[in-house]
Amino acid sequence: MPRRRMSLFWSVVVACASIYVFLAFVFPYAAMWIAGSENALPVPAALIAIFMALTIVGALIHVSTDDDRLREFLDPVVRLLRGWDRSEGYSTRAVARLAVLTAFPLLVGWVVYGAAAPDTRTPSLLRIQHPTMPGRYENLTNPFADVDEATRAQYIEEGTTLYQVNCRPCHGTKADGAGPMARGLRLKPADFQDAGTIGTVVESYAFWRIKEGGRGLPMAASPWDSAMPAWKDELSDEEIWKIVMAEYAIAGREPRKPESHE
Repeated sequence: MPRRRMSLFWSVVVACASIYVFLAFVFPYAAMWIAGSENALPVPAALIAIFMALTIVGALIHVSTDDDRLREFLDPVVRLLRGWDRSEGYSTRAVARLAVLTAFPLLVGWVVYGAAAPDTRTPSLLRIQHPTMPGRYENLTNPFADVDEATRAQYIEEGTTLYQVNCRPCHGTKADGAGPMARGLRLKPADFQDAGTIGTVVESYAFWRIKEGGRGLPMAASPWDSAMPAWKDELSDEEIWKIVMAEYAIAGREPRKPESHE
């Protein structure tokens, strides 16, 4: 008995669903294993949306280049929308048609309502803008601070290169929090040009945040929902200090001076 072939319509649906499952659930753990990371490396939502859009467009191009293929693809949709057939009675197909035509507008309405309805929930915890810095970082000073202008400019140039390679994807070329990966993050990266960010902290604070990342934040007032990675295993302390200098230079901000120096 010949094996029944899956219809073209359902083949496309299964292919699209499989690609989404791979990107959203399989790839993060595969990337974690390949990179030797301790945590899954999720694909940004914006990137998943781009891949899915390309997949759907490619599938539509494939089915529309041949009239027979297009008719085969549209056949289940046409039969679903054709309407009630008295000869079918309460057949499985008729019940499925009724269920789909009832559920689809309800689903659309639910999605639109969820996106448009105001959120009146109050925050569960009060959140301070800058969490307390661990004591071991309080007395750190930038080893590249007390140099002549030419040497300082060289350090900032080196730090800018490191920033563009490691930090730009999230914090942006101009340190404005608008990097290409920022749209895929739930909590948007800090805008260093904002007067309330790095301009209000000392350099050692910025050094701590880069070195320890989101996982190094204190438990108080958690969860912080920060996707900031810990760079202590990727960059040396000297490289991090140079990045700190570059961040202030790119954003056009000055670090806050320690109280004893003001």
